[in-house]
Amino acid sequence: MPAKKPGDILLEDFAPLEGADAVAWPTVESTTDNDPAPATAAIRYQLVVDGLKPLGLLDEFQGLSSLWLHRAEDANLAQINRRISEDRDLIDQLLRSIGYYGGSSVAAITPPRTARSATMITIKVTPGQIYVYDDIMVSAPASAALAVDPGPIVTPLLGISLGDPIEAAQVNAAQDALPLRLADAGYAFARIIAPDIGIDHASRTASLRQFVDLGRRGVFGQLTITGDTQGFDAAHLQRLARFKPGEPYRNGGREDLRRALIQTGLFGAIAIKPVEGGVTADGRGEVNLEINAEGAPSRTLSASGGYSTGQGIRLEGSWAHRNFFPPEGALTLRGVGAQREQVAQVEFRRRNFRRRDQSLSLSGGLSFSQQFAFSANTLGVTAAITRESNTIWQKAWTYSIGAQVLATSQRDLSAAGQPRNQFYVLAFPGSVTWDQSDDLLNPSRGFRLTGRLSPELTLRSGASVNYLKAQIDGSIYQPIGNLVLAGRLHFGAIFGANRGVVVPDRRFYAGGGGSVRGYEFQRVGPRSDDGNPTGGNSLVEASIEARYRFTAFGADLGLVGFVDAGQVYQSTVPSLRGLKAGAGIGVRYYSSFGPIRIDVATPINPEAGDPRVAFYVSIGQAF
Repeated sequence: MPAKKPGDILLEDFAPLEGADAVAWPTVESTTDNDPAPATAAIRYQLVVDGLKPLGLLDEFQGLSSLWLHRAEDANLAQINRRISEDRDLIDQLLRSIGYYGGSSVAAITPPRTARSATMITIKVTPGQIYVYDDIMVSAPASAALAVDPGPIVTPLLGISLGDPIEAAQVNAAQDALPLRLADAGYAFARIIAPDIGIDHASRTASLRQFVDLGRRGVFGQLTITGDTQGFDAAHLQRLARFKPGEPYRNGGREDLRRALIQTGLFGAIAIKPVEGGVTADGRGEVNLEINAEGAPSRTLSASGGYSTGQGIRLEGSWAHRNFFPPEGALTLRGVGAQREQVAQVEFRRRNFRRRDQSLSLSGGLSFSQQFAFSANTLGVTAAITRESNTIWQKAWTYSIGAQVLATSQRDLSAAGQPRNQFYVLAFPGSVTWDQSDDLLNPSRGFRLTGRLSPELTLRSGASVNYLKAQIDGSIYQPIGNLVLAGRLHFGAIFGANRGVVVPDRRFYAGGGGSVRGYEFQRVGPRSDDGNPTGGNSLVEASIEARYRFTAFGADLGLVGFVDAGQVYQSTVPSLRGLKAGAGIGVRYYSSFGPIRIDVATPINPEAGDPRVAFYVSIGQAF
């Protein structure tokens, strides 16, 4: 039998039937007239137990049974008789553990009919009558320091009700859960004494007596951290906590803080211990939280890659120190090498800036881009405050607001003579997202809606242009059997300036892996006489996907069928005229860091120069 832990109720703790010693156990009987085998003869046997499986006790019996554990070994008759006796006692305890008292078991030994066959041992179990609780009482022990009646608080938290069968597993589960439930009710230091269970065989009922010393109801006190603190102090810890000192103590608040510390990526392990503090003026007890932290590696070297027709191979790498400026001040160096784009960037990000899950980021970098519509050499600086969502706490509302200063030299490849001009851009981009999807990386239900606004000022050759760039992007996800249907709509418009005076790389373009698949990047929309994309002042895109996920070859895979459509317009307000459409299929490999996507698409209504087939390889769903 397993070792007994404090508070556990084991099988033998359930009282046997009164007078059981006076009731003769069923005898072991033989079903043959043959002479019994000598006590010392080697016997091979098989075991059949009838009556335990419907009660859900067969697996537990087989894990503890002497007959079952030694069934592959030869035994003599004396050993078999001893094992039968032990197993009948075990069966009685198992029956009592789920509330059946007065049950019986009959064992029969059938000798082998041939020299090669085995002796058959059969045990038939009759469970008897089930006993239930008719009285549950919770009270404070005589040694309780405070005269607090625990009954109204503890009784609903026990998980045991009048009329329930007397089950050992239920009692043990209640004892295991009670400290956490009491802590969540504000009693972090409650003292719980193992219950007494009384059996009344005449009425086939039981009474349960639970003794609990609640102590003082708690309020949150001070936060301290020891070990590898990573520069965290009490003020930063309090910023992560969803509670303030003096608020009613909840164990859920402590667990939430532990998860928040792990989410920073700076700690490999966190243990938070409640410690009794002082007593408040109204008699409640302070619960201080002592945090012991084990640090995690703070440096990360990462790389990723992708491929798309027209854009070629794209490689990206970064080096990050997540705590270069403690606490939570990360420094990231990022580089992109691709056929049509090269980027070198440095970023500083302070997570949990002024409030939990809010970040301050400052970045600067140099980029060189050679696209079908333009070529651009840009030096830029960006600052933003962002309310973030993550895989542990996916938030319904997130936002970002920032400022951007750019100095860029660009050649408009769609303009006559393809002139190169110098632009200076000041922008104030902001966005708000309402997310009601069920998963941040791979949604299968719900919707997302994002709005973006960017007031921008552009200087060129001493002249200035002001305009507003606006976008709205929505997606919806609906499971149908084993399929997930996903749809997306995206609208964009520039107000206050015509296309010709807007910096080429800030116009709207369509086509490519994140837009209208089947067409090359920027190749959907109006073109100049020599076939280069002009960009536009408005945009519309739409997509629908049917996603099927399955397991094959030991891998988590998916198949996707999709249709995309979109168009770019010179007008400020988009329309639905002249839509370009593409269709295709894709494969998904669902890794621990998100889906890896491979899509193959073809244009439905191509123009001259558009490819017959386009390929896209990237990380993440298309939307």
